Amino acid sequence: CRARDRQVNSNLLRGVRAVIQADSDPARQVLFDNLSRSHVSVRLAHGLHERLGHGWAGALFVCGYGLATYLRIAPPRARGARVLAVAKHANARRQIARVLAWVGDVDGASVRTGTRALGLESVRAFGLLLVGGRIPTAYRIVRRLDARHGFLVACRGADVLAWYARMHAILVRRRPGAVLVSSDAQPEELGCAAAARALGVPTVFVSHAYPTPYLPPLDFSLSILEGEAALDIRRQRGPIRGQVLLAGVEGESAPLEVGRFEAPNPVVGIFTPKALSWETLSAIVDDCRRHFRARRILIRWHPSMLEPPGLSHLLTDPAGVEESPRTASLAEVAGQCDWVVAGESSNVHLQVLKLGIPTVSVKGLGLYPESRADLYGFSAGGIIFPPVASLREIRPDDLRAFFSDCWRTRFARYDASYLRPHASIGAEVRRAVRALLDGRAQAGQDA
Repeated sequence: CRARDRQVNSNLLRGVRAVIQADSDPARQVLFDNLSRSHVSVRLAHGLHERLGHGWAGALFVCGYGLATYLRIAPPRARGARVLAVAKHANARRQIARVLAWVGDVDGASVRTGTRALGLESVRAFGLLLVGGRIPTAYRIVRRLDARHGFLVACRGADVLAWYARMHAILVRRRPGAVLVSSDAQPEELGCAAAARALGVPTVFVSHAYPTPYLPPLDFSLSILEGEAALDIRRQRGPIRGQVLLAGVEGESAPLEVGRFEAPNPVVGIFTPKALSWETLSAIVDDCRRHFRARRILIRWHPSMLEPPGLSHLLTDPAGVEESPRTASLAEVAGQCDWVVAGESSNVHLQVLKLGIPTVSVKGLGLYPESRADLYGFSAGGIIFPPVASLREIRPDDLRAFFSDCWRTRFARYDASYLRPHASIGAEVRRAVRALLDGRAQAGQDA
């Protein structure tokens, strides 16, 4: 039993350490500051915690947050699913759906979260939590995180503990063939994967955002990545465990049409980051109107915006400026644009460029510290045009030269599916996932 407990603790603490590294990063701290300013509930909770201090009272407050997370996790209503998926954010849910569509007739279901998950199952789960006697251990971990790393890291650590404990119970009861996650830095996915590893359940990972150099080492039974460049970044973090497939970036492919940038009176798309500089956005809109004579400016808000989006933040004269519907896909919005503007640390460059639509990167559109400006390495890797302080710096000849110089070869390192048929990639993923499930089923029969 002690050996098993050590294995459990090892998997759980690995997830906690990943949260410490991710949420102590200056970029994540900036995002939290933005979230606090724009959401009264977060600001009040943070303020109350600071009044309580970083001792026992503050730790109990954070533990209450972790308990609320725990009670709002429930198994899927559908029983017998061979793949259990965990994904809270819109981009992650989209990648989960992508993998399940590839796998085809294998039953997959998502773990339920939020207030809709509350019910008899939550009451039963709380009883199990009390009987299990793990609460004092969780409290000690949270108190240490709070004292050493502060409110954000402590809350995220409490989330990992909650997800680990709840998913451990769900996996024991449901016994799926595999779990599927789309992040290795968010608490929900970290806790889920840690519980699966502790129980020997295969783990499948599909990336929902390009990797940064600050992620934990890759450790899944099967990892589905975008391309060789992503694999190189992962190798820098440490040894890669498990099988790796390069399935590319989501979406259809088309050869890049650099000439779109020279369209007279263009339609310009502005795809915002989740934490946004309104001042920079206003300057971009002004440049599109005055310098490029844009007949239409289409703003696509990030699906996980930290501030409530709206043109009222931005313009006294909204003529010619539109917000795309929140239900519209990235491809649907980009398809209406001659070219697109995004931040230098934005993942959308890949998806838009893949559609054959040129992009421009503007410095300071996202609220990141300068040390994290080229967060994904797109500029250093030579797949996006060097970021500019103002759109007025862009010259069509420079843009054409940049994208004509072996750009397709450079881009293919970041997107293994570029200009390749989807069917062959989907078949590779389907075979790999089914092999995992079949191996899990055989292991169960042997046991």
